[in-house]
Amino acid sequence: MKWKGSGSWRLCFVVSALFLLAGGPLHPGGTMAEMLAHPDWVLSHLLQLVSFAALLAGLVLFRKSASLPARTRRWVGLAIIGTVLQVVEMAFHTAASLDHAHLVAGSATPVLSTHLVLAVICYPLFALSIVGLIVAGMRDRVLGSRWIGWLGILGVAAHGAAPVLVVALKIEGARILFPCVLLFAFWLVAVALWPARVPAEGGLTEAPAGT
Repeated sequence: MKWKGSGSWRLCFVVSALFLLAGGPLHPGGTMAEMLAHPDWVLSHLLQLVSFAALLAGLVLFRKSASLPARTRRWVGLAIIGTVLQVVEMAFHTAASLDHAHLVAGSATPVLSTHLVLAVICYPLFALSIVGLIVAGMRDRVLGSRWIGWLGILGVAAHGAAPVLVVALKIEGARILFPCVLLFAFWLVAVALWPARVPAEGGLTEAPAGT
C-alpha cells in the first residue's frame, strides 16, 4: 500500500476542524426570527460552510493520495457525496437570514424553507456517510483508530439526528445535540495527526498493536 501526498488531506482536515470550532460556538440562540436577525448568524454559518468545503477537499485528496482497500475507497466516495450535500445545505443555511423580514411579516420564506427541508435530508445522509467512512477506515486500519473513532462517530451522529428531531419532530430539547458536532472537529484534528500505515521496503509495515 502506497501513501503519497498525505500531508495535503491532513492539512485540509485541520483547517476544517479549526473553522468548525470557530463557527459552531457563534451560533445564536432564541426563536428562529431572533436567530436570523442576529449578526452572528451569517458569520457562524459562513465559517461552517468553509469548514465543510475544506473537509470535502480533504476527502478528495485522501482518496487520490492513498491506495485504499476497496471498502474504505467505497466509503470515501459516499462521504464525498454526503459532504457535497452538507456544503449545499450550509450555503442555504447561511443565506436563510435573507428571509428574516419575510418570516416576521408572515409571508413566504423560500430560502429558509429550503434550508429546513435540506437540513432534515442532508444532515442524516452526511452523518451516515461519515460514520461509515470512520468505521471502514478503522477496520481497514488506514484512517485513525478506535481510540479516536468514537469522537467522530458521536459528533456526526448527533449532528445528523439534531435537525430531524428539532425540525421534523418538533422536539426542542434536542437542540442540545447541535454543539456535539464539535466532537467531530476534535476527531478531524486527531485523525490528521494520527500516524499512517506506511510500506516498508518490499512490504507493508503494520500499524502498532491496538490501532
